[in-house]
Amino acid sequence: MLENEQEFIAQEWPFQPGERRVKMHLELPAAGISANTGLMLVLHNWGGRYNEPHYVAWCRRFADRYNVIAVSVNYLQSGGGEPVIPGEKPYDHGYLQAIDCLRALYHIRRQLQDAGVKFNPRRCYSMGGSGGGNVSLMVNKFAPHTFACVVDICGMPGLTDGIAYGTGECGSQLNAGYSRDPNSPAYLSPARQELLDPGHPSHLALQYAANPANKVVIVHGLDDTSCPAIHKITIFRNMVAAGFRPDAHFLTPWHVDGEAVTTTGHPVGNRDRVVERFADCYLREEGEAALQTPGPDDFGRASQVTYPVIGGRYIIDYSQGPPSIWFEEAEE
Repeated sequence: MLENEQEFIAQEWPFQPGERRVKMHLELPAAGISANTGLMLVLHNWGGRYNEPHYVAWCRRFADRYNVIAVSVNYLQSGGGEPVIPGEKPYDHGYLQAIDCLRALYHIRRQLQDAGVKFNPRRCYSMGGSGGGNVSLMVNKFAPHTFACVVDICGMPGLTDGIAYGTGECGSQLNAGYSRDPNSPAYLSPARQELLDPGHPSHLALQYAANPANKVVIVHGLDDTSCPAIHKITIFRNMVAAGFRPDAHFLTPWHVDGEAVTTTGHPVGNRDRVVERFADCYLREEGEAALQTPGPDDFGRASQVTYPVIGGRYIIDYSQGPPSIWFEEAEE
């Protein structure tokens, strides 16, 4: 019923005006879709591509293991598309990338509903490594009523100065290509920097009010030199302060088992097995801590999610069909 390879229209990218289309790969449970089948995003790293063999294999594995429709999304700037040009076209870092992934879920849901196929939208999950870990945290933020559990494996934190401008802060090797110059096309506004912080205290308070049972599983090596663990520890601390109970594993040599975890650095190991080792209890139907969202998700609510920031607010709108995001300046 659902084709494995699909494509949908995405929100326009200001750095390259015009229609933009995003591809995705789906895998269904071998046993078929049941009334308890959920949805799961399987998200690749910065620069990865949605249909690389290992991501397709992960989708197949997770579809059966967790009874989900697993989807890998070729979100903005995947696989060398829409290249990063420092000072001109910076790395999106979970803004439209998250909206791309949420639109993927929207289109899958619509196809199921149009066909009258029952599924369980309350069993909605996401996992990703590196860039995909960051996007998993951002879909969780942009759709605060939707996800029961997300697994962030060595994901990038928010747009810290070190990552945004490539300053090497805390030893990070990343450079998202932003500028501090307000006249630059790559200018990073304080408002955008606030929004793209998964550990923003007041935003976490709004997320907690929407879905206090939401579980974030963090798996991050303490020797990661791409995405330093110190920033993820801050995000973890702020989640706990907001009331959440994230399940965090900051990897030391003790965690290395040679199968799931092979290093305390950025690669971590076999990331599909990492999900199984640290999140099976939340994702499996029969897991001892199996998770579902408590009520209607953002797609079903068909309303708006709002995050106040310096100088205005960001709005994620679900009321017009596929979700969209924009910034609205504060009235003077």
